[in-house]
Amino acid sequence: MKLAELHIFHFDGASAALSADELAAAGTQSQAWVIATCQRSVIVVAGRAAREALLRRLPSAAAARAYEGAEAYAFLLRFACGLESKLLGETEIFGQIKESWRAFSAAPSLQSRQLASGVQSLFQDTKEVRANQLSALGSASYGSQVRRLLGTVSAGPTLLVGAGQLAQSVAPWIETNELLLWNRTTDRAHELAALVQERHAQRACRVLEDTLEAELAGWSEAGDVVICVPADATRDAARIAAWRARSGHAGRIVHLGLGTAGTDKDDSSEALWAGVPGLTSLTALFDMLRAQSDLRRVQVVRARRACAEKAVLRSLGSNATQPHGWEDLAAFATIGP
Repeated sequence: MKLAELHIFHFDGASAALSADELAAAGTQSQAWVIATCQRSVIVVAGRAAREALLRRLPSAAAARAYEGAEAYAFLLRFACGLESKLLGETEIFGQIKESWRAFSAAPSLQSRQLASGVQSLFQDTKEVRANQLSALGSASYGSQVRRLLGTVSAGPTLLVGAGQLAQSVAPWIETNELLLWNRTTDRAHELAALVQERHAQRACRVLEDTLEAELAGWSEAGDVVICVPADATRDAARIAAWRARSGHAGRIVHLGLGTAGTDKDDSSEALWAGVPGLTSLTALFDMLRAQSDLRRVQVVRARRACAEKAVLRSLGSNATQPHGWEDLAAFATIGP
């Protein structure tokens, strides 16, 4: 695939809420590579004809942020390096992208064949940028940050609410004597328990029933709580009441679903949680990370520039490290500092 044929549609923020039907329509008969995460949806196609066919299947794509050619490759590289994430330099996203590609390419199609060489280049360049530009950032994952916020192991069990992608990335990092898992669907909670015990065979995991009563009982029992679901004013009121009614008032809550989208509903939930003892929200986590050293910011800037440079080099030839003639230097004029 020539890099000029690469097209990307990026749905983030409020526009990321594509329905399951829309995502399915985007990838109909493996005609597009769809990468869906908790923060965004990215749709990748090769060729102008595939781009136009996608717009017919998914009219909302016309409102998405669109990239093509070297600009599209640079975005994908920043995305895979965690530079488009709120937690800059996060490591989990690369694994999610690789798993998404594995699933897409498992059913051979014209699109998977056309994209294959570009994706392999993407994986190679991601590893190189992370190794050369981001390795000194330290552990940059939601799980590592949650473990840091929780600190020492609590006397009681830790309750994890949710079993989606975010919960899957956080759960293995939680150090606790017993992990309580609650989700609206118990099957997903059992899958998460299996994932945790696959990595930590000795860790006790208990899956709670998928009722509000069972979840609130977990709140009453827990020493710490980690929430990996969106804010819900109705359920949150009951959760807060159960937390306040515990016999022991020590403990911490890390709410990763609070303050993520800036809607009126989120604002009301923020007010509801105000003053709850031991609370750290996702907003507070990002504020903490923004206060880190100048070195981290410099590394992120350098990593972004490296992504742009590699995209230009890929557009000039298949080998991203091969030297080019002086006449190609003009291609780099558009890369900012």
